[in-house]
Amino acid sequence: MFTKLRTKRKPMFMIIPMIDIIFFLLVFFMMNSLQTIAQKALSVQLPQAQHASAPVQMPIIITIDAKGHITLDNKPVSIQEASVMMRQHMSENPEAAVVLQADRQTIHGQVVAVMDILKAAGVKRLAIAAEQKG
Repeated sequence: MFTKLRTKRKPMFMIIPMIDIIFFLLVFFMMNSLQTIAQKALSVQLPQAQHASAPVQMPIIITIDAKGHITLDNKPVSIQEASVMMRQHMSENPEAAVVLQADRQTIHGQVVAVMDILKAAGVKRLAIAAEQKG
């Protein structure tokens, strides 16, 4: 019979933790954008070195989507154009690395056809992109 009257507490909007998260994200994206922009504040002529190593080249990225469309370095190409472009890339730089990114729904034959093109073009360094389980 006895019931306690409880006063309902109004939900509170915690603004301080949200501000912390927003500033953290702001700093994170600012730092990432600084790394992607080539900064040349001063015009500097670098000295010559006898034992300097060449800069590491970015790999050539070939993507095959679920429908079988091919892109080579973010440019949509046909399988014939991919063959010509890969031969050109490999004649310019025979040690170039290639990363093949195929959607898991891609037809297996399309992936094999692209791999045949890469072999015919003389690709020696091929990596197949995958996501880590877990």
